[in-house]
Amino acid sequence: MKARCIDHVTVATPDAAAAQATFRRHFGLPPTPAGGPGSSPGVAGSALAVGGARIVFVTPAAGTALAATLAADGEGMAGLCLEVACLDDAVEALRRAGVRFEVETSGGCRGVQVDPAAAHGVRLTLIERS
Repeated sequence: MKARCIDHVTVATPDAAAAQATFRRHFGLPPTPAGGPGSSPGVAGSALAVGGARIVFVTPAAGTALAATLAADGEGMAGLCLEVACLDDAVEALRRAGVRFEVETSGGCRGVQVDPAAAHGVRLTLIERS
């Protein structure tokens, strides 16, 4: 398995619009659509482009797992999404390595959620773009 690039980094915050405005103001990052991989039910969000990647700012809905994490840990990086050349190859490599993961489909995109314990605590998602 080989990662091609960072697809996006997800930042959990109580105010996605304010966080996006801060990053636009301080770092001159242009907006981009927030949909696609990284989008999920129960979050409101916006995104900024950084090279070929995005920073996705999300405000989770009350009662979601991400809302509980935000309340416990405060705002900050909530996940990293890497694009892989072939998701099926990635799944096989994870199985051979004994890494726990879940295959998920969201918004028509199939991805793999890697157990954070296997990624030094990082909430890591692998996706394949067609």
